[in-house]
Amino acid sequence: MIAAEGFYRAEAGGLQQGDILLSGVSRITADDGYSPLQWDQLDAQQVVLDDAKPGHEPLRLFTGFGLVMVTSHDCQLEKEWNRRRSELLALGQTEDDAEAAATADNSLDRSVVASPLIDPDDLTTVDRGNLLGGHVVGHLPVPASMDGHIPQSVVDLTYRCTVDRLDVVRVASLTALARSQLRYALVRLDALRTPHLGFEVESVIGHRIEGATVPKRDPLTVRLRLDDGRVIELMQQPGEPPGPSARTSIRR
Repeated sequence: MIAAEGFYRAEAGGLQQGDILLSGVSRITADDGYSPLQWDQLDAQQVVLDDAKPGHEPLRLFTGFGLVMVTSHDCQLEKEWNRRRSELLALGQTEDDAEAAATADNSLDRSVVASPLIDPDDLTTVDRGNLLGGHVVGHLPVPASMDGHIPQSVVDLTYRCTVDRLDVVRVASLTALARSQLRYALVRLDALRTPHLGFEVESVIGHRIEGATVPKRDPLTVRLRLDDGRVIELMQQPGEPPGPSARTSIRR
């Protein structure tokens, strides 16, 4: 786990991937209303919507409120805003006027995907050391913040919900290193589910893989050492946006 000093940053700016927010959450459940221990605090209220499903059956969901981490990529968070800004610039507006007008349009980029922070002690099915060490797929360890607003937690990336950016309050932002760890955790969960990639890579490049390393400070880069001495990097770390976001519509 990254220490708090290297995990949180003081700067604000526009909403970014990795930001920790106070937000409502919800999830659909089966008729038995099953709620895992780690989600018990999030499942504050069960809502039943009568006749919502085919056959006039009810739809059941749990809803609650708590700390969540933004998992949407920065590009998705400003896609509609950037498109509108470009349209206004093409119509002859100045950059300042175009950005102000796009920011004032509350219909843009409202949807944000987020995952809740949970108490690591409530996840009893995995080893706590592995969990807080970042070795459990689907979970990102979060250190307690120095201001006391965020307890030691893990982000449960298996729980995802869509929230409204105008109905959240930002509590903290992450450093570039912590954001990189989040991206790595997302990639491990969604894309790197098989460890048996080596033979396929060897057949494609025509050389045997002698070794593989993942730099600690750059976990999204996998370096393969081949039998002829060459080193291949399979995946580069996703790039950061060029400078801070121009959009600043987020409460704090």
